[in-house]
Amino acid sequence: MATSKLADVFLHKMATSLLLTIRMYDRTYVSVLAKECNCTCANAGKKLWSMEKLGLIQSEKIGRVKYVQLTDHGKVIADSLNSLKRNLGVDDAPLRYDVGYINQKTNNVIRKVETIQNELETRNSVSREEGIRFNRRLGPYYRELNTIRLLLETQPNSPLRPKVDTLARTLQGVKKEIETKQA
Repeated sequence: MATSKLADVFLHKMATSLLLTIRMYDRTYVSVLAKECNCTCANAGKKLWSMEKLGLIQSEKIGRVKYVQLTDHGKVIADSLNSLKRNLGVDDAPLRYDVGYINQKTNNVIRKVETIQNELETRNSVSREEGIRFNRRLGPYYRELNTIRLLLETQPNSPLRPKVDTLARTLQGVKKEIETKQA
C-alpha cells in the first residue's frame, strides 16, 4: 500500500523537484521551494502535505512561516532519486551545478552581506533590539552559504571555494561586530 502511494507521489516531476530541492537546502520555507520548483505555494503545500503523511518530510510552523525538512527516510529517498536521475542522464536543473550559477549566487550573497556590514559600520553602537534585527537579517545568508557549500560538494576542485570561504569569514566577522557593538 505504501509503495503504491510512494509511486503516486514520485512519478511526478514537481514532487521529485520539491524533494531534491529540500535536500539541497536542508531546511527551508515552502515559498522558497515553490519558487525554486516553479509552482504555486498552494500546489507545493499540497504535495508537501502528502510527503509529510508518508513520513518523508517534517514541517514546523513558526509564526506565519512554515519550515520543511527531510526526515532520515526522506533523505534516503532523495539521495536515491538523485542517483537515479544521474544514472538515467536526466538533468532538468543543469544550471544549479554550473560554476557560473554558483558564482552568481555567491556574488549576490556577498553584496547583501556587505550592505549589512556597511550599515553596521556607520553606527557606534547598537541596542539589543537592533542587534537582534541585524542577526535576523543575516540568517537567510547563512542558509544561502550552506546551499552554496552543498552545491560545491559536487565540484571538489572548484575555483569558487576560496571565495565561499571568504564569504563565511565575512559573515562571522559581521556577527562578531554586532556582538561587539552591543556590549
